[in-house]
Amino acid sequence: MALSQKIKSEIHKFLLVKISKKINGYSLNDEDSSKPFQYALFTKKGYLAKGFIHGCETALGNWHESIAKMVASENFKVAKKLQGKNKLKGNVAREAQRKFENILSALDSVSREPNHKTEAEEIFVASQRGEKKNRSQTVDLYLEKDNGDEIYFEIKGPKPNKNEMRAAKRDLLEIFAMRASEGRKVKIYLGMYYNPYFPKDYQRWTCLKFFDKGNDFLIGKDFWDFLGGKNTYEELIEIYENVGEKIRPALDKKFKEITAKNIKSKNKNL
Repeated sequence: MALSQKIKSEIHKFLLVKISKKINGYSLNDEDSSKPFQYALFTKKGYLAKGFIHGCETALGNWHESIAKMVASENFKVAKKLQGKNKLKGNVAREAQRKFENILSALDSVSREPNHKTEAEEIFVASQRGEKKNRSQTVDLYLEKDNGDEIYFEIKGPKPNKNEMRAAKRDLLEIFAMRASEGRKVKIYLGMYYNPYFPKDYQRWTCLKFFDKGNDFLIGKDFWDFLGGKNTYEELIEIYENVGEKIRPALDKKFKEITAKNIKSKNKNL
């Protein structure tokens, strides 16, 4: 078993509280109160469900980030986000910055393919010499093993645009350079919660032109199992299914309330 019962309960409670708040606060905007053609095709309930799911999509990214930290907390000595006053701080050698900016430009122009091992070696060597400058970085998920090994994750949704991926790659290479300037060889990864192309391999070119899948990019099952151990992904899906079953009666009740309120409002205006 990958996840302990304690962590499973924490994740279940976290999701249930977050979704329940979304349900309680859900309502139709005035501009969405009458969609006769959509209602005719998909029913009012179907349309309401679509709106609710859309409203949760953005929030899910933040929730997944919190859940990733919970999952990793049992397998790593440290599992936390580095932000605000607790941002990662350090120095970057100017030669190392020139190196990773050149790597980024080459990847962007497709004059080289992503190869994490080669990129890391080039930046590490460049980090050992020359003038340095102070830098700081927010880290979505910082992990530390019992032996002191450091792992840094940038976490994104599975359908990013090219600029998002270029920025994520730059941030991770700078983090690597910051630690390399102190002689530390750390692990850096882009993490994504799920593969929207499953069962096919992940195909989004905006990501694959910058990241070396399996080496500095983990997605779906690979991402979750890295954090929590074998079968973590499957156990998480089961937790989500259980929460889904629990919230459906409350969701149906909310949809009925909105529909009844909408009908009453229309009758008043007749």
